[in-house]
Amino acid sequence: MRPSPIERFDLQSRVVLQADEAARTELSTREGFEFPDLEGSRQSVAWLLGLELTARVAGEGDAPAGAVTVDDAVAAVMARLARTRCVATAYEPSADPDDYRDADDQTGALAFTCQLPDPAPLRPLHAAWRSARTDSERQQAAQHLLAAYVDHLAHAPDRPVHARHATWSRPYTADHAVMQSMGVMGTLLPMLFPFDGWEDDDA
Repeated sequence: MRPSPIERFDLQSRVVLQADEAARTELSTREGFEFPDLEGSRQSVAWLLGLELTARVAGEGDAPAGAVTVDDAVAAVMARLARTRCVATAYEPSADPDDYRDADDQTGALAFTCQLPDPAPLRPLHAAWRSARTDSERQQAAQHLLAAYVDHLAHAPDRPVHARHATWSRPYTADHAVMQSMGVMGTLLPMLFPFDGWEDDDA
C-alpha cells in the first residue's frame, strides 16, 4: 500500500537527513520504484556550504595553528543535519479536482515541524566580522565567528520550527523523489546557515 502524504514526508525526511536505509527500503517497496539514497545530494549541499563559507573568510589571512577551519564548519552543519528530526503535522488535500487521482495519489499542502537551533546568538559575531576594517581585525573576527558557529551547531538546544509545503504529491520517478526530498533543505539550511539572510537584511 502506498504511503499516505504524512507517512511519505516522514520517511523521506529520514532518508535525506539520517540516510536511513530502513526508510529508503520501505519507500522503495511502497512507491513502486527504487528510492534514491540521496548521498549525492547531501554531498552537493556540503560542497555548496564550503564554497559559501570560503567566499566569506577567504582573504582574511592565514588562520593560526589549531584554528577552526571551513571544513570543520561544514562538517558541523552536516552533523547537525544528521541529527535533525522533521515530522509532518497536517495535510490538506487540494480542492482542485485535477489534483485528485485516488486517495493515495493526490496533491495538497503539507505542514511539518523540524527541531533546529536558534541562530540568533551568532548574529552579533557575524556583525562584528562584517564591520571589521583591518586585515588583522577581520582575521580575528572570522575565526571567532567560525569557532562560535561550530560550537553552536554542536551544542545549541533544539526548538520547533514550523514550515509548509504548498504542493506535496506522490513522486513518480527517482529524479522527482530527489527534488521533493531535498525540498526540506529549503527550511533547514536558512536556520543552520543564516548568513545569507542576515546579509540580505543588511543590504
